[in-house]
Amino acid sequence: MEKSQLFLSFILIIGGLILISDVSLSKITGNVINGNPVMGFSFFGFALLIIGIVVFLEGGLEKSLAQEIKESRRIIEKPKDIIHIAKKSGYILGKEVREGTPIYNQYGERITVIPRHNISPGVSRNIINDLARGESSFRKRNSYV
Repeated sequence: MEKSQLFLSFILIIGGLILISDVSLSKITGNVINGNPVMGFSFFGFALLIIGIVVFLEGGLEKSLAQEIKESRRIIEKPKDIIHIAKKSGYILGKEVREGTPIYNQYGERITVIPRHNISPGVSRNIINDLARGESSFRKRNSYV
């Protein structure tokens, strides 16, 4: 789930709860605090609450192509096919280097490198796992920093 989608869902849920509680508070106190309760706010609050929950749940259920391939346990041997999967999953391809084609996430962090030659089953699984998780399995140098 993207951070903006998560933020939007929380804003909608909180806004809905505030509108519902505002009308509920006026009913509890007998209209002493709130002189003019408007029932439309309650309906609008419930609508915002439901929309916020749906947006939150919809974002969590989203699967990438790499995750579907990982779950199906397919082995992909051709580098062009893995590059196609990386593009469809929203990753950025780097300039080809001696080892192969580096794959970056939207923050510019390197996720993996796809070799130029045919790929063994173990390497294929590792690359698909990295693409599905969205983080690198490379050993981090200077991990203490």
